[in-house]
Amino acid sequence: MGAPAQEEPGELTAARRRHPVRWVILSLLAVVVVSVVVETIFLVSVRSDLRAGRAALAGARRHAIAGDLGAARNDLDRAATAFSSATDRAAGPVGRAARAIPWLGNGADAVTALADAGGSLADAGTTLVDALDALPEGVATLAPSHGALPLDRYAELAAPVQAAGAKAADASATLAAAPDSLMPGSIASARWDAEADASRLAADLDGIGALLEGAPRFGGADGPARYLVVAQNPAELRGSGGIWGAYAIVTIDDGHVQVSQAQPTQALRDFPAGTVESPSPDYARNYDQYGGAGSWQNMNSTPDFPAAASAALANYELGEGVRLDGVWAVDPFALADFLAVTGPVSMPGAGSISQDNVVAFTTNRAYSSFAGPAQRKEILGAVATDVFERFLSMDEHAVARLEALSAAVAGGHLRIYSGSDAVERGLTALGADGAVRAPGGTADVAGVTVNNGSGSKVDYYVDRDVRYDVQLGGDGDAIATLAVTMDNHAPTAGQPRYVLGPYLRGARPGDEIPFTTVWCHAPCQLLGGDRDGRAVDLATGSENGIPWLRDYRTIGPGTSGTLELAWRADDVWSGNSSAGSYELMFLGQTTVRPTSVDVTIHAPVGQAIVWTSEPMQIDGATATWTGTPSTDITLGVRFAAPLPLRLLRDVTRPLLGR
Repeated sequence: MGAPAQEEPGELTAARRRHPVRWVILSLLAVVVVSVVVETIFLVSVRSDLRAGRAALAGARRHAIAGDLGAARNDLDRAATAFSSATDRAAGPVGRAARAIPWLGNGADAVTALADAGGSLADAGTTLVDALDALPEGVATLAPSHGALPLDRYAELAAPVQAAGAKAADASATLAAAPDSLMPGSIASARWDAEADASRLAADLDGIGALLEGAPRFGGADGPARYLVVAQNPAELRGSGGIWGAYAIVTIDDGHVQVSQAQPTQALRDFPAGTVESPSPDYARNYDQYGGAGSWQNMNSTPDFPAAASAALANYELGEGVRLDGVWAVDPFALADFLAVTGPVSMPGAGSISQDNVVAFTTNRAYSSFAGPAQRKEILGAVATDVFERFLSMDEHAVARLEALSAAVAGGHLRIYSGSDAVERGLTALGADGAVRAPGGTADVAGVTVNNGSGSKVDYYVDRDVRYDVQLGGDGDAIATLAVTMDNHAPTAGQPRYVLGPYLRGARPGDEIPFTTVWCHAPCQLLGGDRDGRAVDLATGSENGIPWLRDYRTIGPGTSGTLELAWRADDVWSGNSSAGSYELMFLGQTTVRPTSVDVTIHAPVGQAIVWTSEPMQIDGATATWTGTPSTDITLGVRFAAPLPLRLLRDVTRPLLGR
């Protein structure tokens, strides 16, 4: 009878031990559920405001570009109202509760940053639009008219643009400080998109503000400014885009522009290598063997336009005894942009030159239309100067002319180098200076530039395809493969020798003889190089901190050739086994037939691509971009491990001291 009396208390004691555990689990589940509900309520309430604000900002941008400042201002008012509403919700009780939740509150923090940054961007846009609207004819006031630049208007606009840029920079900083992990993918993507857009806008406004600040000096407000204008012909490639075949002098005196008669560059003096001061030791080491700063034919073998322009100014001063204020390089694609606005021009012996035929005429057809090189270059120079003068002197289509000018600069078809520090700083901020410089941080770099080694104009007939494939490793490193294929469609007859050659002993008409330079991240360890499937020895070197590998070969007419290189690079991405980011600066080059570029990026093992800075095709751990860049382009991706694995790693990493 004593045993049962002892069992009952034991059972009761066991039950009391289980109840607290159950209540703890239930309490934790309740907290999680409540936290998720609070977070969801906040995100749903704010989402519509953010979408409305973003749509209004996009509308403001479209209307401002079109010159409709009234509509742009209305859009900005709507954006400001929407973002203000989102900010108020974030400051309310639900918003405060959502942001107070550890980890789960990251999404709420990011949304709050989006709202605050959106308000700053709307404010920046308002500052800019109001300043433009105060001009007599709005945006159209900024276009050249009757051959003159409105220097006073540029100076007036500098301060408002710089103020708008500061507000955009504030927006970028707000977003950069916001969380970007442990949140719904749509919010993380929106936060990354917004940060990229705000950062780019801040840089653009900073650049434009610097250009406006430097415009009076650039435009001869303090006395005549003289610029060397060279015509680049990509039918015979050089590093900066094409051989400089003709030149003119542009003089700007208090905004009034005059263009001299065009002449062939052969009219300028050449000097032995080393006579003209080189822009840098790298330039001398890489290009003096081809004439360097002393050779008008080869001084722009470098893809670094400021270096080529500095060489030209030093040569011109030594040879002509005149100190110029800068260099402009114009290619046929820029003329096509201008002709789209001005309409066709008629030239004696050339007929009607239009947007549709100017590239083919200046890079190929002119060589069979004119017997002598002097006459041909005179006509080609006359086409360029006539188009340029008409573009500057016309009074109508002001907004369209500004758009055409912007497109030519952004596409690398109009390069400008100026002795004005403000102008150079502005071009650099805009990424339009044509400089070759090592990217900062952990950004990767790759690219291909070609110099024509045959002396002919065969590059007109060449299709070029570049494929860059990079597998990111586990500790910031990567294995990269770059393959460049050139298909030579040149005929062997039916064109002048000037076009097809040959000019080298052993060469045949139509031979493509490229100096192919492949650029890679410093330091890059070459793992192998093949030319058409056979191992090849490559020349090596560097320029401005970027290593290069160079091949010299012949590709006959009707044939193709492929150069494929593989290398290992360190410190090209940032992050860890949970998540990371990779940025690639790809160096482009203008070619008559646009170069096709395919970039494939593989995330580190165990991670998937979750965001790209440019539209890309995403397949799990792989992102692919395809395009035809005529100038440098930057591509960025972000990647992450699955959420449970990230949580585990992020929790255990501090405990393990990693």
